[in-house]
Amino acid sequence: MSNQVLVHYEVRDKVAILTLDDPPANTYTHEMMRQLDEHIIEARFDKEVEVIVITGTGGKFFCAGANIGMLSEADPDWKYSFCLHANETLNRLEHTPKLVIAALNGHTVGDPTVGPTGWKTQSNSADDRGLDFRIRSGA
Repeated sequence: MSNQVLVHYEVRDKVAILTLDDPPANTYTHEMMRQLDEHIIEARFDKEVEVIVITGTGGKFFCAGANIGMLSEADPDWKYSFCLHANETLNRLEHTPKLVIAALNGHTVGDPTVGPTGWKTQSNSADDRGLDFRIRSGA
């Protein structure tokens, strides 16, 4: 396991900011998912946090999906466990009872007009950083 910080966590003005940081494509690995999961739980239990924003570094990609190099070296059992954990992590984020905003600052995997169940897509074309926002209200 690496000591590299792949998901930064900070709280400002009742907003937890989770930043994916593995440029250029911010592809997710097992370690990134573990860190993301840890920070989602941290934000859930922080009474001062009312909103969670997830974003990425780099500018070209918000997240280009799973790290194909990592998956190509893994055996089928490990891949299954990895995909299960990644799914559980994203479900935890989706079911967190706080407002969640995904600030998509670049390309991302999937159709940008369709978010997970309960997510509303808003585009801020006036934003000079080219951010798209996906918002999910708390449960």
